[in-house]
Amino acid sequence: MFFIDQLFMQQDHHEGGLPLVGRHVIERVELETGEKLPPSVNQKVLEGSFSTKLTVRCDGMRVRVEGNPSRWQRVDNVFGLQTLDECVEVYNHVLASFDLPLFTKNTRLHHRQTPESKASSLVGDGAEITLIDWTRNHSVGKGKEQSFIRGLSSMQIGRGRKPKLYPDGQTCNWGEGSTWVMSKLYNKAVELQRHLKKDQRKKLGVAPEIVEYIKNLIDYCESTGVVREEHSLRQTMLKRHNLQFYGIVTEKDFYPHLQDIENAMNTIQISHDEHQSIAHQLLAAGAVDTMRKANVTMHYFTMWQLGEDLRQVLSERQFYEHKARLKVIGIDIGQMFDVSRMCPTLKRSERIEVQPLTAPDWYKMPVVAESNVLPFKAIA
Repeated sequence: MFFIDQLFMQQDHHEGGLPLVGRHVIERVELETGEKLPPSVNQKVLEGSFSTKLTVRCDGMRVRVEGNPSRWQRVDNVFGLQTLDECVEVYNHVLASFDLPLFTKNTRLHHRQTPESKASSLVGDGAEITLIDWTRNHSVGKGKEQSFIRGLSSMQIGRGRKPKLYPDGQTCNWGEGSTWVMSKLYNKAVELQRHLKKDQRKKLGVAPEIVEYIKNLIDYCESTGVVREEHSLRQTMLKRHNLQFYGIVTEKDFYPHLQDIENAMNTIQISHDEHQSIAHQLLAAGAVDTMRKANVTMHYFTMWQLGEDLRQVLSERQFYEHKARLKVIGIDIGQMFDVSRMCPTLKRSERIEVQPLTAPDWYKMPVVAESNVLPFKAIA
């Protein structure tokens, strides 16, 4: 099930006269005529509980809010708000605190007057969505997140959107920097760990009960192998498909545009390979009782791989000692090495099965009413 992870909204009030909201305002005047132009106002950054942030701005005519309504006033957003109405309810609570008009639903559309050389465009009488991120969680199995992400990073999706795999192998983007749509896969447990470390470095730190909750959440994500799928639909794409009109579009109208990664998953089978060094295999199999002995035997195994005749290098006793150790893990140094007949470091290979993630019983699901009673403050 998809839910909303980020939402940018705005609404114009052509009658004007609204209070200015921002960090600072710049008054503008047309130099040739002396005519006073609409002021330029930058964003006001609001901080709520758990280091969550939203931005709000009003230049007297246009009201705009940007942020992540699913994360606002919450410890995390592993699961978030599933409807636009819930998200707008969060934003309207913030707007009301600044005596700004609330976002309203569009009830009618009309064509905007445009120059003859340009195509006509639709405008509504309510709030407009300028960016929306839809996301869902996949369970791929413990320790298989990187294999899953790397496997899908081998494919283009949609109309030739090329993958960008990050060096750590934990994130892959398609369409980064696009004004149309950007899709992403990433390891959720790794992201939670990074955010926790960042918050703990802050002067006030993190409350012990919050740290415990986040660590439990990280353990849950690691044990189930959570990979996050996100689709960021940008303004150009929203306008092309008339998806920007709050109140007229429904959540289901967005779903056909969120299928590129799903389609890729249906056309590729991804396997998870576990590799283990010869030394660790020897130790795990009980062929040796110390890592030092395992490393010595692995050294001679490497020489054998490179074509050395170990009978010419080792004494007879040493040769048969290392031969006996390696035979425990299925390697016979008495035979000539043949790369086509063995893969000595591959321990296991299995197909990755993708399942939807369900929230554990102790997970705190988002409740709009709870977010709307918590205090927040302007920080910039």
